[in-house]
Amino acid sequence: MKTYIRHVPDRISRRGMLSITSRVLVLIALVLILTPHAGTAQNDEAYRSIMDQGINAGIDAGELEPLITRAQNRQISPDELGRLLNPAFSLAERNMPYNAVLQKSMEGMAKRVPVNNIQQVLGQLEHGLTRSAELVDPWMDTEAVHAMVENIQEAQNREEVAGRFRNMMLENASYALQQNMDEETLRDFLDQVAGSRAMERSSMSSIASSVRALPDLPTTQDNPEMSNRILLRALQAGFSGNEIEQLPDAFRSAQFRSQMAADNIARGMERQMEDGIPADHILDNLFRGNVGGGPPGFTPPGLQRGDDGEGGPPGRRPDSPPGQGGPPDSPPGQGGPPDSPPGQGGPPDSPPGQGGRPGQ
Repeated sequence: MKTYIRHVPDRISRRGMLSITSRVLVLIALVLILTPHAGTAQNDEAYRSIMDQGINAGIDAGELEPLITRAQNRQISPDELGRLLNPAFSLAERNMPYNAVLQKSMEGMAKRVPVNNIQQVLGQLEHGLTRSAELVDPWMDTEAVHAMVENIQEAQNREEVAGRFRNMMLENASYALQQNMDEETLRDFLDQVAGSRAMERSSMSSIASSVRALPDLPTTQDNPEMSNRILLRALQAGFSGNEIEQLPDAFRSAQFRSQMAADNIARGMERQMEDGIPADHILDNLFRGNVGGGPPGFTPPGLQRGDDGEGGPPGRRPDSPPGQGGPPDSPPGQGGPPDSPPGQGGPPDSPPGQGGRPGQ
């Protein structure tokens, strides 16, 4: 009996300890369960704040929602996402195109690129657009551009049309500057366009495309005036935007196949335009190395290889007369021109959103 009584307090003590321990474990479990929800609520509020900031800058909510969802899925914090989107917000507030920044943000997150790396690319995009605005905005304010916009018959809202034209020019001028094109070269080209009949004979998309094609022409680095002349003639001849963007590849192909100097190819293009040959046929001729636009293998007088001392290598056989064979073979060890002619593989794809060479 004495033994039983002596052990009762020990049993009570052990039961009390178990009860206290259980309560502590329950409290810890509740804290662990509730803390993530509190953090999630705070993050949700931060993401909503980013959405509101973008909307206030002028970006549609539908453009921001996929970005925020992807950031959440990739566990990118609201602070990191805010840093990524700041360039887009800044551009939107200045009424400048921001879609490229949003697109690059989405691509970077999809590829799990580190946030700092994405941020660096987006900063470069913003800087390029800011530089292009210094050239494009004064040009957009010229009488020639105003007259071009006013003469668009089908335009319901000319202010909206002018805004779309400005965005195209800004994006393509930014691309040109990122190809290390000199600002003065680009400014000179814009001035020549504004002072030419291209403003009457070409579309806004064609003019914008010519700005994008300018740095890609193989003549631009050493002879920018020749590139200006090529593009101005193409605009005056009614080339569409897609056709103008194919000119650099077509020009390189003509150089490779014909082994002619760049100036001869430019004169051959001009001769074809003067003869009224349609733009798509001129491109086809250039891709085939048919610079003069005549029968295969025929080169008009004054455009022969080497007539200015810059033609093909010594000892090459001359072109065959019309109807007696095609142009000479490719140089040994080189498997043909960089691009096949249309209908045989075609030139490289047009930029995103532009589906090939057919007119717009």
